[in-house]
Amino acid sequence: MARTLWDALGQIEDGRGRKGRQYQLRSLLGIALAAMLAGANDLLAIHRWGRRLRPEALELFDIKGGKVPCHATFHYFFQSLDAYALSRVLGSYALDGTLPGHIAIDGKTLKGSHRLDDKAIHVLSACSTDLGAVIGDLVVEPDKNEITAALVLLKGLPLEGAIITGDAIFTQREICRHIRDKNGHYLFVVKDNQPALKAGIAEAFGDHSLLGTGPDRQRSAA
Repeated sequence: MARTLWDALGQIEDGRGRKGRQYQLRSLLGIALAAMLAGANDLLAIHRWGRRLRPEALELFDIKGGKVPCHATFHYFFQSLDAYALSRVLGSYALDGTLPGHIAIDGKTLKGSHRLDDKAIHVLSACSTDLGAVIGDLVVEPDKNEITAALVLLKGLPLEGAIITGDAIFTQREICRHIRDKNGHYLFVVKDNQPALKAGIAEAFGDHSLLGTGPDRQRSAA
């Protein structure tokens, strides 16, 4: 029998204390995910969506008695939630034992995540284009960069047979070596800020390279 998303959510470890577990972790996450799919984009909207559920609908989220989680419950719940554990479980659920195929890695700064003196949250994600799903992500710490984060992210993914693509920032020896060590492949951009590597590629491919300097290339460029 195929594993459901409800089953997967039940595998996430609950970091709340015993006194703060009036509702199961997967009950709160289930309501939050369903509300977000319905257009909710903050905790208050999630709470309001859940508040409109009938008792029989709440029972589908394993909530008995018709008592809806309040806004504060969602607030403290998400504060204690292990985001990395959630990411790992959802990534594993999306893969479901299949090979990821093409994996695109990219970093994005989350809109609206800036708080007071803190920097906005920057997240590096790995998306399986074959599956149409994110299979891994992590927050890039303010004092780190995407290069270090990419290596950590890739170490947690099945890379055998996969093709990894990304921006020029990921064209780094350690990243490429790790991908090949795991029997994966990569396709990264090389820019002018790596002149020796760019020249080496042009030399290796000769006239077959767009960067080649052979007579045929020179004539076509003229």
